[in-house]
Amino acid sequence: MTAAALAHRFDAGWKILHAAGKLALDYFHRRHDLVIERKGLQDLVSVADQAVERAIRGELNRTFPEDAVIGEEDGASEDYLAAPGAWVLDPIDGTSNFLRGMPYWCCVMAYSVNGITEIGLTYDPVHDELFACRRGEGATRNGQPIRVSERPVGEACVGLSFNFKQDADAYAAMIGRLNAQGFDNRRSGSTALHLAHVADGRLDACITRDCQSWDVLAGLALVEAAGGVASRYTKGASLLERRAVLATTPGLLSAVEQAAGFAIDPAGC
Repeated sequence: MTAAALAHRFDAGWKILHAAGKLALDYFHRRHDLVIERKGLQDLVSVADQAVERAIRGELNRTFPEDAVIGEEDGASEDYLAAPGAWVLDPIDGTSNFLRGMPYWCCVMAYSVNGITEIGLTYDPVHDELFACRRGEGATRNGQPIRVSERPVGEACVGLSFNFKQDADAYAAMIGRLNAQGFDNRRSGSTALHLAHVADGRLDACITRDCQSWDVLAGLALVEAAGGVASRYTKGASLLERRAVLATTPGLLSAVEQAAGFAIDPAGC
């Protein structure tokens, strides 16, 4: 794919995601009126998730009809492997926070070509912060360059996530290893926003032992573009398979890998 084609997708993509985020924010303010469904234990979905994803899909299909779309709510285009590229999106990452009125959630979209993430976009509508990157061109927040932190282990904080598809004992053991090394940690309810905050230096690493591509693809690209190191999602999993990933600053890599219990792929995201 040409540089011009990718530039066109970047410019259109952030505008589509920004508009979708404003729609999500309107639903957030009216969340008490939403119909909520359960997908599993502590796993919720609402009319807002579905409406926002369909709004994004509609714009992407009109603007880039040749591209595939993979989303949390409506799945993947049947021919996504044959398409020139695939948009991978999560309309609301942090739905439980969203439905509880907790302002830590975001809208996420990435563009992948042959298993490589070329564009990463994460929009936090509550705080009106748009995190964006193109591979090889750095990462930004609202158009301003961002970089990962340089904190040592004893000052570092790791973003974590847990769901009931994970082994609870293995997760607890990981927290024990983090504590033993002197890391602080947060489990704030949105892995995608954790990753954006690693890219912006607010957090210093992010570990998730079980996720889908739409949870992390954009954020892994953001961390790498901001000078960090991140798992390559498609090294060991397709875009439709679950896996574990991590992202961190270069100086913390060894300690984070030891605590996580798995290593990063040095090829990047």
